[in-house]
Amino acid sequence: MKIDRYNQTHPSSERRCGFPVRRFTRWGTLPSLVTLVFAAFLPFAPFEAVGNASESAAATQQATSEKKTQNDLPKSHDAAKKLLRRVVFGLASGPAFESKFRQRVWTTGREGIGVGTYEQSGYQTGQFHLQMTMFDGDGKHTLQQISDGRLSWTRTAIADKVTLKRVDVSRLDEWTHPDLPEDQLPLRLRVGGWIEMLESIEQDHQLQVNSATMTGQPVWVITAVMPQSQRDELMKRSGRSEWPELYPAKIRIAISKTGNSKTGFGKFLPVRFEYYSAAPAAETSTTKNNTDHAERLISLVELYAIREITAPPVERFRFENRDVEVNFTNETSRYMKQFGVDEQVQTAELDERRWNTHR
Repeated sequence: MKIDRYNQTHPSSERRCGFPVRRFTRWGTLPSLVTLVFAAFLPFAPFEAVGNASESAAATQQATSEKKTQNDLPKSHDAAKKLLRRVVFGLASGPAFESKFRQRVWTTGREGIGVGTYEQSGYQTGQFHLQMTMFDGDGKHTLQQISDGRLSWTRTAIADKVTLKRVDVSRLDEWTHPDLPEDQLPLRLRVGGWIEMLESIEQDHQLQVNSATMTGQPVWVITAVMPQSQRDELMKRSGRSEWPELYPAKIRIAISKTGNSKTGFGKFLPVRFEYYSAAPAAETSTTKNNTDHAERLISLVELYAIREITAPPVERFRFENRDVEVNFTNETSRYMKQFGVDEQVQTAELDERRWNTHR
């Protein structure tokens, strides 16, 4: 098996907001439906039209919109960020649990539906397994992310094309300063799964938090909006003249306040993600006072059947590679650069050379 090293000429900022710039530049030119679940965000083959998907999306948005509690004003960016950090730390340090999730994605005249499962050991082991399957007229497409706390693998199968990526997450902590700030997790815990997605949302977005109810259950709703300045920067960097249809400008995350009504488990866990597109330029000027009308729900992710479990053995989270003929890309260097570890390594090596010179 050969290893395709990550191209170091790519800037680390390409993964901003979890939507790689290389995909930002391609969207709108590929006839693909894009899942909006992970930082990888995978383009799937075209879906056959299934009725009026735009109307279906609108109906879903209206039927499942959370109802805000009375006299509950939006809270500040700092409060929302603090809540988001608590959710991230809860995922990393909390107990083992499993859940199911489903996703719906809408484009013009098309709808895609995917189902998946998530399982983790928790307690800062970094061990998790996430998998999703999506069907269309061309067959079955799958996404798998799995980590045993040492190696993190991402496997995608789009029709008959398989792609493998690996991150040596144990290496990330080797060069990390032992005295981490209280609001930061060890780097090995920040790769893949819900944690990476939530942290990517936190970056380059203005955050607000409200209390709300969803299907009769109390939740917090964090709204993440990409500022116009950041959108302009992405457009300039990508060389595009129009905002991609499937690139969200606003994301809403519902977080459980009470957990399961019987067991209480699940408090501070995310239960719903909504991704909204930007209003078309032609509509923006005429709908400045009605942003909800101008925006369009493009993807909906719902977590359910969340329950605490006994931590599985580590063998359950080890990747079994059956694609021996497929070259995998080692993305460890990219993550090191993204987390600023490259600079720490260079500084350490420079200090060592200076020390050896003056001995």
